[in-house]
Amino acid sequence: MKRLLFLTIIVVFLVYLAPIGFHFYQNGHPAEQEIHTVQNVENPSDSQALDGQNANKTADDADAAQAADEKTAEKQAPDAAASEKDTSPALRVSVNGRVREMSLEEYVAGAVAAEMPASFPDEALKAQAVAARTYAVYKQSLGRDEKHPDAVVCDDYTHCAAFVDLKNDAEELWGNKAEAWTKKIRAAAEQTAGKIVTYHDAPIAAVFHAAAAKQTEAAVSVWGADVPYLESVSSAGDDACPEYDSEVTLRAEEFRQLLLKKYPDINLTGLPKTWFTEVQSSEAGGVTSCKVGGIAMKGTEVRELLQLNSTHFTISTTDSTITFRTQGYGHGVGMSQYGAKHMAEDGKTFTEILEHYYTGTKVSDLAA
Repeated sequence: MKRLLFLTIIVVFLVYLAPIGFHFYQNGHPAEQEIHTVQNVENPSDSQALDGQNANKTADDADAAQAADEKTAEKQAPDAAASEKDTSPALRVSVNGRVREMSLEEYVAGAVAAEMPASFPDEALKAQAVAARTYAVYKQSLGRDEKHPDAVVCDDYTHCAAFVDLKNDAEELWGNKAEAWTKKIRAAAEQTAGKIVTYHDAPIAAVFHAAAAKQTEAAVSVWGADVPYLESVSSAGDDACPEYDSEVTLRAEEFRQLLLKKYPDINLTGLPKTWFTEVQSSEAGGVTSCKVGGIAMKGTEVRELLQLNSTHFTISTTDSTITFRTQGYGHGVGMSQYGAKHMAEDGKTFTEILEHYYTGTKVSDLAA
């Protein structure tokens, strides 16, 4: 009887408990594996492309670019053959909704062109190149993506990262500086080829933003995921960003109607100064949560609803208006692009920049 009981316990362990333990062991950093999902589900308006874009395009410009891409798409040879020297792995990328195959390094150059001003220092551009490469490798490690199941990454900046086809769109992006800027961007990719950022030997979710408010935000403060390499760190030089200081002013009635559409039960009676209570902030100073008219909201939710530049905002009111003043630009997590610019101008290398913004990481060779 005892032997039968013992055998039953062994069977239960092997069938039910062991697989669970093995799955946990394989995913030693579960929060990291979900960061790309948390980022975009929690705050879909956060955009790496908008936060760091070097071409101030209008909607019409974007439509024109898409139309031009569609006209030339059929004539393009696979980007994997773009350079005889480029032996990097092939990568499937969804561009304007169409899956294209190109080399990893061709993708990196296009992502850097879309995400960081080409006028930035070389070391900052190299840091951006390594971040873009790392994120692509990280996304590949996660497996199939439901939004673009046939591609590893896409050019939707709210989901993966923006992308520019340098062979066809550089002139539209930079005008008479296209040749020089293209050469500079490609050099940043080539000179860091095969380099990625790792944490415990695994590629990280190398998220970034335009400008921090003197200190980056921890991932847990913005997305609720405690990621060890996305902690709050100091950041200098961010106020060089043209959008660092910004404000949004709404009429009280305009604000009331906007909130009522989403929260029909919200109580916005009385004067505006009574509407905001229990404002909580992160270590870096960003608003993590508050109550508006008795409704609990996350800081990211307020940012999205009002299209604020960041969650690092203060609120001032009159009897008829509400003003939100922000510092910084973007979600504030990971590498600050203007912070990277400042560090590069101060003589820091791309490795030093990346290892500063991504806590406890190291720059490694992809082959390793």
